[in-house]
Amino acid sequence: MKATEQKKPKKGLFLRIAAIAFAVYLLISLISMQSSINQKKNELDDLRQQYTESLIRNEELQKTLDSYGTDEFVEEQAREKLGYAYPEEHFYIDVSGTD
Repeated sequence: MKATEQKKPKKGLFLRIAAIAFAVYLLISLISMQSSINQKKNELDDLRQQYTESLIRNEELQKTLDSYGTDEFVEEQAREKLGYAYPEEHFYIDVSGTD
């Protein structure tokens, strides 16, 4: 009987060590997965922001495309790109360098 009593503590000790090792493995896996989830959430937020910026840029381009060829568009381009103005119109350029 003494032989069987000595085997029980060894078996119980082995199970405890195995359970602790498994718990540590699960904890490490959980931390790793949480880190991965947080990284993917950050990537998703960045992609959503890029998508929103793209939508805004597309709307601006569509407005420009829609206004192309109108009198207002031609006038704006003549003023901005070519520096044209009406004969009775005066404009001044601030050369001080401050806005």
